[in-house]
Amino acid sequence: MKKYEFRYRKYMLITKYVIDELLRVPSGGTTLISLDLGRSFVKARVADGVLVIGNLRFGLDYLKEEVTDETGIYVLSQEGVRKIAFYADGKYYKLRLVKPYVAPTLEINGIHMHRIKDITPWEDARLKVKAAKVKRGAKVLDIGTGLGYTAINSLNYGASKVVTIEVDPNVLKIAELNPWSRELENSRVEVILGDAYEVIKEFDDEEFDRIIHDPPRIHMAGHLYSLEFYKELYRVLKKGGIMYHYTGAPGIVHGHDVTHGIIRRLSAVGFVTEKNEKLLGVICRKY
Repeated sequence: MKKYEFRYRKYMLITKYVIDELLRVPSGGTTLISLDLGRSFVKARVADGVLVIGNLRFGLDYLKEEVTDETGIYVLSQEGVRKIAFYADGKYYKLRLVKPYVAPTLEINGIHMHRIKDITPWEDARLKVKAAKVKRGAKVLDIGTGLGYTAINSLNYGASKVVTIEVDPNVLKIAELNPWSRELENSRVEVILGDAYEVIKEFDDEEFDRIIHDPPRIHMAGHLYSLEFYKELYRVLKKGGIMYHYTGAPGIVHGHDVTHGIIRRLSAVGFVTEKNEKLLGVICRKY
């Protein structure tokens, strides 16, 4: 089991939305802007086309030319700006703005890792935690760390310990640049780098009070939907425990809802299941 030492890397972040707001400030005027995606605000001044933040100065014309992606998030420094997006291991990773001043999502090859239609990524994660009925003192297993929103919301609901598993180190590198992920540094969170299919075998029987299973789509990680993996999930969950399994709606467009097969396998290993169509998942209980 490989533990990952998560380290939030604090930078000034800027978006096209912020630049557009600054361009509307009259010369000599001041305004409040956020350089951490809405988590805090600082005073900024605009003077003769220059953005002044404390002792730092940035040309607005330069920023306007460089910050062009409507959904891009950029690191701002005296050396210039760079988008938080990169190619690695045959994939394209991007920290994606959903709307101003809310938690962003992560895109991998253009697929976003949270629901963003009529909901924010943060609220999406909070509802998953609520569905699992995480409560004070609970020990939680979170499968699929991503940007850490589920793990952090579990802390907010009173979890005494969250063990969160992420298979992709590039995802964690993105999270370390995201202000909304910084609470992954909390001592009550243990981040493990590895494939959950293998990592789960190292946990004790009935080790967790709650499980939040939020795997990639079934065609990308079918082994995390397998009967063998569900047996392990059942084994490590305490009696009386609850698991929330996000499934999405795979195959529904083509008239084939594979969620029925997922529920059948969950039931076969002993879970009592309840489909939650609103949250696109399954609530599983162990009695």
